[in-house]
Amino acid sequence: MGGWIKSRNLHPSVRWQLEQAGILPGVAANKAVVYSSTTAAPYLYWSARDGRIDQMYSTLPLAEAGVTTGRNDVILLTPENHSLASALTWDLNLTHLVGMYGPARLNQRARIGMSTTFTPMITVSGYGNSFSNIYTMHGTAAGDYVGWDITGNRNSFLNVHFGGPMIAAQGGHASYEGVKLTATECYFKDCVFGVATIGRDETTPNLTITVPSNGYAHNIFENCDFVLFADDTDPYFVKFANTSGVVFTEFIGCRFIAISSNMAVTPAVACTFTSGSTCVTTFDQTSQFINVTNITVSASHKYVFLPTIFAATADELNLIAKNNQTF
Repeated sequence: MGGWIKSRNLHPSVRWQLEQAGILPGVAANKAVVYSSTTAAPYLYWSARDGRIDQMYSTLPLAEAGVTTGRNDVILLTPENHSLASALTWDLNLTHLVGMYGPARLNQRARIGMSTTFTPMITVSGYGNSFSNIYTMHGTAAGDYVGWDITGNRNSFLNVHFGGPMIAAQGGHASYEGVKLTATECYFKDCVFGVATIGRDETTPNLTITVPSNGYAHNIFENCDFVLFADDTDPYFVKFANTSGVVFTEFIGCRFIAISSNMAVTPAVACTFTSGSTCVTTFDQTSQFINVTNITVSASHKYVFLPTIFAATADELNLIAKNNQTF
């Protein structure tokens, strides 16, 4: 990675966290740490001893409000639980949230939960931000409908686990959406959408993609897992709300995995399309659909583009992994 602004002033542990997160070269002057209110002492000691942290905050909303937008400020989140008492709106630009945890895939220990009910949990309205090495635990009640509401363009999410639903009543509500993406040119890499521990039995998605006001949504998902626990055939992974403009989505090396009790339930489709406007959805040859009947309904096949490289006679079956007992 290229030279860092003020790199000589970064403690090695801070440098490692930033490099693991893939933060762009050119970290600005401000580096803030968010710690849990019960563990201030060790982090304050570390900051005072090494002199490498400019600000310390006891909550994430205080840190988001305390740093300066537009200059690559970095907020480091300690590897413990951070609870939100109300919705968090990330309206900063070119600012980075990095969990102080190794490159784990699931349930990272730098985690953000909720202490009461509200929706959405987190709104990202700013542009050019990155979020790395964190786990969010979305849900305390049935009314916690939306986890992340991403309306800002050109944001990046690297090794983020968008966890939810967290309780049964939420998983059974018809308004549930794990992540709602109304933006363009966002990038998701090594992320996980959903959990496989709370059942869902409504026509609800892990992810909804909607066209922003500029009429064009082009977003990329690379090496991401979409998981759900199906109590019946209704839930699915992605909703494409292609009611206007252009929806262009690329999935590279992604896995869509539905689990059910004793594997007795198979969701009807992996994706739904609102239909009516231009939509291109591509899945590369390394993507997989596991325990779903179809990628989408036949009327929406025109929106889905698959590599034809396998032996199945129907293209619709090329990327679907079937349990061998079904043959």
